Amino acid sequence: MQKKLIALALASLAGTAFAQSNVTIYGVADATYDYAGARKSSAATAVSMDNRVSTNSSYLGFKGVEDLGNGLKAVFQFEGGMSFDGAAAWGGSNRDSFVGLSSGFGTVVAGNLTAAGRALGAKIDVNSGATGVGYQGALLGRIGAVTTGVDDRTANSIAYVSPNFSGFSALVAWGMGSENKDLAPRTDNVYSLGLNYENGPFYVGYAYTEVDGKSLGGADTKAMSNRVGGYFKFGTAQVGAAWDRTDADTKTGGLAGAKRDVWLLNGKFGIGAGNIIAGYARANNVDGVSDTAGQHYFVGYEHALSKRTILKAVYAEVKNDSGVAYNFYNGSTGAIVGTVAGQDPRALQVGVRHSF
Repeated sequence: MQKKLIALALASLAGTAFAQSNVTIYGVADATYDYAGARKSSAATAVSMDNRVSTNSSYLGFKGVEDLGNGLKAVFQFEGGMSFDGAAAWGGSNRDSFVGLSSGFGTVVAGNLTAAGRALGAKIDVNSGATGVGYQGALLGRIGAVTTGVDDRTANSIAYVSPNFSGFSALVAWGMGSENKDLAPRTDNVYSLGLNYENGPFYVGYAYTEVDGKSLGGADTKAMSNRVGGYFKFGTAQVGAAWDRTDADTKTGGLAGAKRDVWLLNGKFGIGAGNIIAGYARANNVDGVSDTAGQHYFVGYEHALSKRTILKAVYAEVKNDSGVAYNFYNGSTGAIVGTVAGQDPRALQVGVRHSF
């Protein structure tokens, strides 16, 4: 349940800082028992199946709005990850965190932001919260084991989000990268453009993201992603698809000038109080490099105990050619540690997701 705390309730904690503002505390607690490892493929050795608990991008956040009059509003949000399967502390503001102004002409914010490519990938995903080993970001924005950064949140960013015009909306963002430009590796600039159309059961979006920086060797680096995706809902079902081309121009990791295409399909089908979810994605060979294709597929079931609590079970697997090492999405969402090229990560997750 979202808890709206008015200024009087916060006065003892923050003086008059929240005067005339409504503040919402919100978040997600998502924990699963996982049985995970990696199959042996080609000449690679296997990573033994083992037990673990994953907290699947759980988070805690605070957001608020102040009406400034004449249609102008101040908006803010602080959101941090909660990895409560160990002793890790609250992430504070390591997720989307910003302050800005909103009006009938749109919204301008500054902070740590989700760019258009990441937002599009999450919107079309059918896993609740776009998280866990089923999340199809396992292949999006990556070229083998190299994470290009096009699906990362962007620090030191400014973004403009347009109003909705009969279903059309746009996002333009600029991330200024690393604060110390004398260091390497570093990010110099991140540029992002998102175009969206949503009308009733139909959604389609386009996202362009460019990440410029310097490698450890001092060379210029650039990763560019063009992504198109959408879905259609009918009755209690939803089917979606997406295509992504990522170009790692002079990117490190032996992939200079590498390009690769990813395409994916997914679906969600309502049955009673739950949904069957499934998806398949394929990353084609890196241009000019054999044995670098990868696949990711998953199937699962999510059962609603209430509007805020679901039980879920998902099985997912990544299949790699001998020259590539795709994995589940990085971080608390479930990458199998220690995998190398030619290994096939796989996992079964069973758990509970509660939103408040």
